[in-house]
Amino acid sequence: MDEVTGTVVSLDGEEGWGVLASPGVPGEVWVHFSAIEAPPGRYRTLNEGEEVLFTWEHATQDGFAYRAVAVTRRGRAVGAGEDREDASGYSSHLEITFD
Repeated sequence: MDEVTGTVVSLDGEEGWGVLASPGVPGEVWVHFSAIEAPPGRYRTLNEGEEVLFTWEHATQDGFAYRAVAVTRRGRAVGAGEDREDASGYSSHLEITFD
């Protein structure tokens, strides 16, 4: 299907799946974390209410008639300048200053 703009209704990080909604799809869309595009080593996640671009297909998945195939975060390049909560699961910073 064509790429559409939508909103993240929910995403359960522990379960690994969530729901998207878009005026371009006739019902809610099931999404698995593996369909979320992210750079290597980055945690694949979305925030509730976040706007995304996604492609979808007809499928019977956990009671949903549609399934997301590929999801990208809208309005920001994934990886560059991400908020800390959106970055990989672990992060560190070290600064050493000598007098």
